[in-house]
Amino acid sequence: MIVPGIVSATFKTRSAEDVIALASKAKLCAIEWSENHHIPKGDLERAKEIASLTRDSGLEIAGYGSYYRLGQGMELRPSIETALAMGTGNVRIWAGGKASASLRKEEREELMAELSKAVEIAKDYGVVLNLEWHKNTLTDENESALCVLESISSPNLRTLWQPTQALSSGQRRKALEMILPYLSYLHVYYWDESGRRPFREGISDWRDYFSLLEKEKKYYALLEFVLSDSVEQFNEDAATLMELLQKGV
Repeated sequence: MIVPGIVSATFKTRSAEDVIALASKAKLCAIEWSENHHIPKGDLERAKEIASLTRDSGLEIAGYGSYYRLGQGMELRPSIETALAMGTGNVRIWAGGKASASLRKEEREELMAELSKAVEIAKDYGVVLNLEWHKNTLTDENESALCVLESISSPNLRTLWQPTQALSSGQRRKALEMILPYLSYLHVYYWDESGRRPFREGISDWRDYFSLLEKEKKYYALLEFVLSDSVEQFNEDAATLMELLQKGV
């Protein structure tokens, strides 16, 4: 089952209340809440307030999009505690800040050691850490990302996925197939060589991506990177995504 929704950072300058209203009007079903833009880590009262408003509007909380990044000497617990205050066990984290191919052996080992400790902390709290699928991190190349997931091999570590622009369409498809056992949810958008484009132009690609997902499992498909940060474009993209899912992938 694929559940359509939005990454709240899609509208960084709008309030959390605005994001809820936009998602509801577009008839989406879920929101991943951003730590940097809408629900600051450690503000547990605000986290509970927005969680309540989200659910009262008929929306699910897909996860908490934290900006905890390996290799930066950051503290993970405040992000986890904020996620739990919202009632979600999904916490997004970032796997470093350098291209995986450029890392020295020692640097990679240090990141993996930190990630292993982070996963143990997540286990103590009963939450799942989800790696952001992104350039200049350990998940920027398919084999690197799979190696991370297989090496840690814990139910408390999973990954997000999005169509990385540096990879070809074939490489993107292969990536999704490779990490499917570890996949938590997806960030959904369409870019071409010029940058952001209307989602309708990427229907063929996304139909293919969605066809790879396991039918019996639940995945959130969360819109992000709307052309020109336009509400009108967001509404069109949401309608296109809903139509694609309703037709059956």
